[in-house]
Amino acid sequence: MSAIREHILPNGMTILCWHQPHLHGLEFGLYLKGGPLYETEDVQGVCHLIEHLCFRNLGGLHHDALQQSLNRFGSELRGATYPEAIVFRLMALPRFFDGMLEIFTRFFADTPWTPAEIGKEKQVVLRQIEQEEADFEEAVDQAWRQTLNGVFPVMGTAQSLEALDEDTIHNWRRLIFQPCNACLVIAGNFSNGMEAAAVEAFSELHNYTNEAPFEQPLPLGFCMRDESSDTVSDEEDGQAEVHIAFDIDEESVYPLLAEVLSAITGGNCDSLLFQALREDEALVAEIESYIQEMGAFHRLVIRYSVRQERLVESLCKVFMYLHRLRMYVRPIRLNAVRTQFTANNALLTDSVSELCELAGWAWVAGDASRADLDAKARVFSDLTAEELLDAAQTIFRPENLCISIQRDPNIVMGDLAPLLRELRQML
Repeated sequence: MSAIREHILPNGMTILCWHQPHLHGLEFGLYLKGGPLYETEDVQGVCHLIEHLCFRNLGGLHHDALQQSLNRFGSELRGATYPEAIVFRLMALPRFFDGMLEIFTRFFADTPWTPAEIGKEKQVVLRQIEQEEADFEEAVDQAWRQTLNGVFPVMGTAQSLEALDEDTIHNWRRLIFQPCNACLVIAGNFSNGMEAAAVEAFSELHNYTNEAPFEQPLPLGFCMRDESSDTVSDEEDGQAEVHIAFDIDEESVYPLLAEVLSAITGGNCDSLLFQALREDEALVAEIESYIQEMGAFHRLVIRYSVRQERLVESLCKVFMYLHRLRMYVRPIRLNAVRTQFTANNALLTDSVSELCELAGWAWVAGDASRADLDAKARVFSDLTAEELLDAAQTIFRPENLCISIQRDPNIVMGDLAPLLRELRQML
């Protein structure tokens, strides 16, 4: 990759360095495979709890001392648990590079948490679980990421959290925080000497076990969908919610082509679907269209809210336009998206956080070259309407499709299964 220097260390760790000397700051991002995608029913929630515990005691650096260091940087350490990864990020000025490096090496220190620390953090997470509300989008996402092992919420359940003992937590921490399961991204304004110091520091780390890093399991039914994949849930009052998703087989479709199709269908207020539905169907917000990533697996999502009485009509219009997109792609549409992509590509290099995220999630997906903006630009400049049409015909197929709807049964009455079958047949 022309813009990113990739280091694969002897211990299996990856370091991605994205040097942007025109920026004022730099960001460290630590990406670790973990999360509910790799958990089992009896330990669900353990990865999220471990992420929390890192802020209570980071390799012997307790919360107050950690906070003092961060205050000196004028920054904060951010952490989050996703279905497929645990991520920690810290942005600061280049003069704090050594301090940032010292903090991030502590993630790999084999310092167990005390029973008191574990007990206090469990109470924090239990309160989060109590306050969490059922959500249509979360239910749809959980259905997508279900594997043969099952599907679990990021925080687990109150019962599973209470049952986690010290040995289990310690063993999972050793599995997650080992170099072969990690990628460090350094993006922004730093020198070659800083890069060399990071490579040297992390090369000295050792793995705790001989076990291979986590391997992402295949989502159930991926690219093998049928009408059993569709769901209709009932919720009284409010708007109807529509979530249409197409699995992307990236052995057949170059990832960038899916991004272009997403922009054409619903990526902005100039999109086909927005123009078709905004007024007549009384949308309460813009149609969203985006590529949703879950590690090595991706899908194109079209999502919108609509008045209940317009639900059926809006669905028919959406699938009519998807059918048309399978038949013909107007070159003028491609050119408009090409201009948008060129601008976004240039502006992306002005944000250290976006650069860090792009590189980190590319590694989680198993292909760091996804973050190569120069390669993307070359592909995009040569892209033709015929190639985009081939991609549309490959993606917009019934075997890739999941339709999820939330409706008020008092307004949208009856069985919607025949309608959903008819929509599938349009493709």
